[in-house]
This record gives sequence, structure tokens and C-alpha cells, in this order.
Amino acid sequence: MSAISFFILFIFLIILSYLIKKWANGPLNPIKKDLTGKLIIVTGSSDGIGLKTAKDLLNSNAKVIFACRNKNKTEEIINSFPEKIRKNSFFIPLDLESFESIKNFTEEIKLNYPKIDILINNAGVSTWRNIHKTEDGYLNAFQVNYLGNALLTLLLLDHFNDKESKIINVSSMAYKRSKLTYGYSKYLNNYDLMFKYFSEMKNKQAFYSDTKLLLNYFTQYIANLAEEKYPYLKIFCLHPGVIFTKIFKFDNVLLNILFILIFRNILYLFTKDVVHGAQTTLFLIYSDNKDLVNGGYYNNLRIEKYIPLAKDEKLRDEMVNETLHILKGKYKELEDLPLSK
Repeated sequence: MSAISFFILFIFLIILSYLIKKWANGPLNPIKKDLTGKLIIVTGSSDGIGLKTAKDLLNSNAKVIFACRNKNKTEEIINSFPEKIRKNSFFIPLDLESFESIKNFTEEIKLNYPKIDILINNAGVSTWRNIHKTEDGYLNAFQVNYLGNALLTLLLLDHFNDKESKIINVSSMAYKRSKLTYGYSKYLNNYDLMFKYFSEMKNKQAFYSDTKLLLNYFTQYIANLAEEKYPYLKIFCLHPGVIFTKIFKFDNVLLNILFILIFRNILYLFTKDVVHGAQTTLFLIYSDNKDLVNGGYYNNLRIEKYIPLAKDEKLRDEMVNETLHILKGKYKELEDLPLSK
């Protein structure tokens, strides 16, 4: 190959890579507004799309609660901000693997803040590494991705601003690969059954899909409840995109080396960066509630239809009602919550 041909090929590959990355990143949120006076909670906001979301909100004059596990890391991030936004950044510890931590977090919110405007359930974990039993007796991916989010949301339901409020659940299009079926609810409060179910999965990420489908069901339940009891509150779930973050890190050293040498650059090309991964969350935040579909699932700034499995009301009610049974048994303040129907 001549030098000229090689140069032409090189330029072609550069342009092609740029176009692929632009396509993979998707659109930017076109809506922006001043958020002065708004109090917004962002879980998992010390890294990734959670951090990008929080910084965007701070730059729009919102007050942001950084609800994170790692105190030193989060405070270091906050202290690195310019004074203009640092003064509106507040750290309150939250570990979704611990019901006690969730309860303490909600009590501190209620004690120190009259009302909240937006709750963003952003934190989550993958299911291909570091799987373990939580102190509450659940598989950690199940508790962090679903049950902890449900508890956090329910304990804060009566503390939202009664003018216009939102709950935003960061789900995933992975929910479409879930194999949940009738009778699975018996696993939700039985660690041994759930761990056996997980252990027998050939593809461990299928369990991640299950947790995201459960989160979508819970979103629909809260949307129906809000229509009756909280007309000022809307709730949404979303797919942020496949994000290139350190979630693509493995416990196995050899796998990490192979990933870095072979797949890293290819994966980067076909995934969103964290800035673009935050865009649908920001779109939902900045949009007026009247322009959004309560209980809707959003992807790339647009409403997207649920697949039939996610619209199965009978299966939804089975899963949500078992969730309510678990949490009502632990927290008396939740006893009056109606069942899903």
C-alpha cells in the first residue's frame, strides 16, 4: 500500500470513527431552565452519569444532595467545585445495601429540608462481579438496583413539594431481556432461592435485566398511586444508554488485560460517554410535568413504548405487592400504602 493510499484510509477511518461515536452518543438535551429554589437528590452522584447530572443541576442554580456511600470521595469532589456551586452541594451518606442507611438518610432529609423537588434514583451495580449478601439478607444487586430504591422512594413520598415534583428512576433497556415470570415473587424475600436462581443463570447479566424490569414495574405502581394521592408528583424511568464507565471493569486480572488490549477502544466507539449518558435524565428534569407521560419509559429524550412483558399488569402486581409486603413488614409508616392493582 502506497503512502497516499494509507493516508486516505487513515483519514477515512478517522471520519468513520467520529460518525459512529456521534451516532452512539445520541442527542443532547435542548431544554434548560433556572432551577433556583429546587432541591434535588441524586443517588450515586460521586461518579459517572450521576456526577455529570449533579454538576449540570448545580450550574442551573439547584441545591443538590449528593447521596453516596463514600464520604471521603464525595466530599473531595464537592470541595473541588468553584464556590458558586459548592455552596449548593450537600453530602448525606446513603448506602442502598443497608436499610438502616436508607432510613437514616430519609430522616435526615426530613429533619433538615422542608420539602424535596426531585429524587433521581441513579445508583446501581452490575451483576457480573462482586455479588454478595447484604446485611439485610438480600443479593446486593437486587437490593441496590431495586429494593433499596423502592424503600427510599416510599419513605420520601410524603416529603415532595406539592407544586410540581418528580421521581426519576435510571433503568436500562436491559429490562427487555428479563425472563421474569409468574411465581418469581417467592424469590424476592428468600435469599437462598434467589441465589440459587442467580447461580443457575448462564448469563449473569440476565439478573441485572430482572432488577431493571422490577424497577419499571415499581415506576408504574407509583405513577398509579400518584394519580390518586399525589397529583403534583410524576415518576419516570429511563434508559441512559450503554455508558462507557468503569462498570466495564472485571475482578479477574486477565480479563481486564484482554479488555484493555482488545475491546476497550471498540467498546468506547459504540457506547455513550458520561455526558451524553446523562442527557435523558436532564431532559426529564428540565421538562415541565405536563409535557411528560407519568409512569413512562424514556430513551434518547423520547417516550418509548414498554415491551409486552413490562405491560403485564398481573405480573407487575405480583412483584410490586410482594415488595410492599417485604417493606411494610419492616416499616410501620408504610402500612397504609395500597397494593398494586
